[in-house]
Amino acid sequence: MRILTLVVFYPMLWLRGLVLVLGRLVSGLAGLAAVLMVLASIFTRHRLWLPAGILALLSFFTFLLLQIYDSILFRINPTGRTLILYE
Repeated sequence: MRILTLVVFYPMLWLRGLVLVLGRLVSGLAGLAAVLMVLASIFTRHRLWLPAGILALLSFFTFLLLQIYDSILFRINPTGRTLILYE
C-alpha cells in the first residue's frame, strides 16, 4: 500500500503547478466571461442568463476541484512530515 501511495503522491505533487495554472486560468476566464455575459444581459436585449450561469458554475467547480486536489495531496502524504503547499 505504501508503494501505491508513493506512486500516486509524487507525480501528483510534481504536476501540481501545472494543474494550478490551468485550473486558475479556466476558473478566471469562466468567471470573467460570466460577469461580462451578465452585464451584456443587463444592458442589451440579448438574454444570456443561462450561459452566464453555466460559466459561473464552471468557475466555481474548477476552484472546488483545485481545493480537492490539494486535500488529496495532504491526505496521502507518505513522508510523515508536515506538507506545506505554496501557491
